[in-house]
Amino acid sequence: MTTTPSALAPPPAADTAVISVAGLTFTYPKAAQQAVRGMDFTVDGGEIFGFLGPSGAGKSTTQKLLIGLLRGHGGQARVWGRDPLAWGRDYYQRIGVSFELPNHYHKLTGAENLRFFASLYDRPTADPMTLLESVGLAGAADMRVGRYSKGMQMRLTFARSLINNPELLFLDEPTSGLDPVNARKVKDIILGLKTEGRTIFLTTHDMSTADELCDRVAFVVDGRI
Repeated sequence: MTTTPSALAPPPAADTAVISVAGLTFTYPKAAQQAVRGMDFTVDGGEIFGFLGPSGAGKSTTQKLLIGLLRGHGGQARVWGRDPLAWGRDYYQRIGVSFELPNHYHKLTGAENLRFFASLYDRPTADPMTLLESVGLAGAADMRVGRYSKGMQMRLTFARSLINNPELLFLDEPTSGLDPVNARKVKDIILGLKTEGRTIFLTTHDMSTADELCDRVAFVVDGRI
């Protein structure tokens, strides 16, 4: 069942969906059970869609399938009407991803990391210093990332997901490990992205974050909604 945090809401019409999933299944190699067991949901354009559930429920696996990091699923997964893998490299020009665990080049500074990733895109990119300032890292722009705290690295990961001005964002626990002040900054940016018409797939186990940010939520348990 898919709900708003405070009230029931009908799913968006199929012809407006950015993401459409039907009968999605996935089993990891050598695993005894399916990690995803027949999911069905849609995500509308301009919507913040929350994907909630405990650790091991299948949330991150589903997100990885939608990003194109995993292959061999059953059922259907469509983004803008096509399987993510069918888009090829062009897909990654249009999406942004903020992973739950930071993954940066530690010998580079924060600004150097963002400039490097910006160089990988064929489309106009955001200004690295503007992004760093927006997440409270302007003062650490020239510091090597290996000296960043976990919270600082999480904010850099979030900033990196915005470098290509993506139409669709996949955010996995974007406020994890952040103090209340910096968590507020990230939440405000997410809400601002929605007002610009961006679509956001938000994976979290934090109900208060989902209640504050999401238009609708899906609760995931044992690979099912």
